Amino acid sequence: MSSTSILSATFNDFLFATVCDERGDMPLSVISALARLDLDPWTEAAELARMPADGAARRLSFLLAAVVSDPPAQPDRATTAARLVGLLPVLAKTDVPPYPRPVGGLTALQLRAMGLMCLVFLASLAISAVIANLAPGAVAPGSASSAIASTAAARR
Repeated sequence: MSSTSILSATFNDFLFATVCDERGDMPLSVISALARLDLDPWTEAAELARMPADGAARRLSFLLAAVVSDPPAQPDRATTAARLVGLLPVLAKTDVPPYPRPVGGLTALQLRAMGLMCLVFLASLAISAVIANLAPGAVAPGSASSAIASTAAARR
């Protein structure tokens, strides 16, 4: 688990609440639904708890849509999401420290660093292409092309 697991007791009512009954009358909990989406349940709960209730309900409804199909006997996702968000503690933005969300196993900082390295690489390629095309007839001394050109000139 990530470092947010120390906060698990804070979010127990929310994380272990039943979202719906799946096939065979097996209850699906919030923690299971979030885990199926490959999200850290405690991090997601902390983020939802920091949001206004209506925004948190919309986000949770969107997440549940990817996991739960609405059978006719179940209440709609918006109602379920609003009920579940009501179980979250009300947290100020400073109550829970922000944790970077892993994306494909990489933190946001690592993704930014990779993006910066790609930009530097592309910039160096562009600069090399510009320099190579400044004097298209010129041959760099010491290159294979200059050796061939000097040999051809000596034969004449």
